[in-house]
Amino acid sequence: MLDRRGQVAFRVIHDADRPFLEALFTSAREWEFQMTVWKADEKTRFLKSQFDAQDLHYQRVYPDAVRRIITLDGVDIGRLYVDRQDDHMRLLELTLSPDVQGRGIGTDILRSLLNEAHGGKVPLRLMVEQSNPALRLYMRHGFVQTAVQGHHLALEWRPNTAPREI
Repeated sequence: MLDRRGQVAFRVIHDADRPFLEALFTSAREWEFQMTVWKADEKTRFLKSQFDAQDLHYQRVYPDAVRRIITLDGVDIGRLYVDRQDDHMRLLELTLSPDVQGRGIGTDILRSLLNEAHGGKVPLRLMVEQSNPALRLYMRHGFVQTAVQGHHLALEWRPNTAPREI
């Protein structure tokens, strides 16, 4: 088991990371398949095709996004994809392995992104499935729903840009 107090870092993704990223994608979607009767090989094929489609989509639609592996004490534990534009930031992916969830790592990363958005005076936007457990994390941090797109919610966090008294 990894220690929560360890050093969280980010590293560039390489071709050799694809198996880890596919396994992470699969583990993050496990909650969706709890009620299905699919055979293991059917689920594996489906999830691989979903990962491939998502990966291609991100590359085409967000070619300048920063894509990183999240590590804890040098061990790969997740992925973070962020697209930074002049007028907003978009959190494409913040996925942690189930064995490190619930330790505040995702919260710390999200707060760092919120601080960056606040400093740049830009909104932070994301999409999340309506039944994704991570939705609670985003709502706790002040995201508001801006749209519904199929099974996904568009969420946005806006920095307070009003003048402050000194």
